[in-house]
Amino acid sequence: MNNDELSRQVAAAHGLLVNSHNRVYQSGVALQAGPKVSIGIEYLKAQAEVDGARPNISHLAERCQVSRSTIRKVETELLTFGRIRDPIEIRENRDAPVGPGVLSLDELDIFVIMMLYHAEPSRTLEGYVQGLYQCTGTIVSKSTISRFFNHGFDIKGSLCTPNMVPYDKFRPENLERAVEYLLTVSMFDRSRIKFGDEKHLKGAELFCRRTRRNVCTGEIPPIMTHSDFRNTYSIVGFCGIDPRTTPLRYSIVQGNNDAENFALQIELAVLVGYLRFGDVVVLDRAAIHTGGTNTILEDWLWDNFRIFLLLLPARTPEWNPIELVWNILVQRLAIFSLEVANSLGQHSLVQVSQLILDSITHAEVDGCYRKCGV
Repeated sequence: MNNDELSRQVAAAHGLLVNSHNRVYQSGVALQAGPKVSIGIEYLKAQAEVDGARPNISHLAERCQVSRSTIRKVETELLTFGRIRDPIEIRENRDAPVGPGVLSLDELDIFVIMMLYHAEPSRTLEGYVQGLYQCTGTIVSKSTISRFFNHGFDIKGSLCTPNMVPYDKFRPENLERAVEYLLTVSMFDRSRIKFGDEKHLKGAELFCRRTRRNVCTGEIPPIMTHSDFRNTYSIVGFCGIDPRTTPLRYSIVQGNNDAENFALQIELAVLVGYLRFGDVVVLDRAAIHTGGTNTILEDWLWDNFRIFLLLLPARTPEWNPIELVWNILVQRLAIFSLEVANSLGQHSLVQVSQLILDSITHAEVDGCYRKCGV
């Protein structure tokens, strides 16, 4: 065992850490005044060596055997206050601000940053830097803005993939339909409401996933897959919480779906007893549901089987629980064993999807209903 490994083991036994220079420190505990002054002296010496310019932080960190972030903190105190501040002084000064950017951002700056955020949540870090300078004249780095959002609040302000909401979702006629839909659906027993929709399924959703780079060679290992990863399929499905039927009724076909196949799946769902007398079928307003031969679908279901067809308002996929069922499918496809999938041969995506969909329970579908407000 070499000295570095011994140092790490002894430090770990006492709840301490060892930095890259083999020096022991305690995470979360501020550096004391003495060591900070020593670093400050070395900083000023190094600055004098380069005629007052900023010294090389990496070289200075190695000379002082501390991290570069520690050097930057000492540098900030020297430039801001003209001296090294004692950690006790900082802790006892209750009026001193804390948090990311406190040495460069005041209350007005923080207010402006939040206004910039509300105006455009997808704004880049550079956009915040430029916007803040234009509004207040304050100059900060992109890392200051990043720390402000990621460490300045209880909730981490990381970048996330948003839902895309078209403007016409809030047109008056669409809002009127939304109110009408909510009033109508509230009149029915939720166990008699069944939601339908389609999903376009790609082989890539099962086979194409990220691999970890080899840390020894730097190579990205390939994934050996069956040729099914190039195929595309379409699912027509219905979900419900009626205990007399299965949670899901679905059909998977290769290629694209059409109105004729959808009408066939509706008919089969009635024949096998999935859709029953007195049920309510909720669909979106896609042409596949209301166009072609399906222009008479509403009358056919009601006249022959007393099944009520209800259409969702435009731009409201978040009210359709089967969209969440498709999300469950995609998530489980991403973690399915590729070894097992390859062993299934042709149309392995279909077989894996069937295994996943058949495993979804009434309780899981009920959870999807609740998330959609049904």
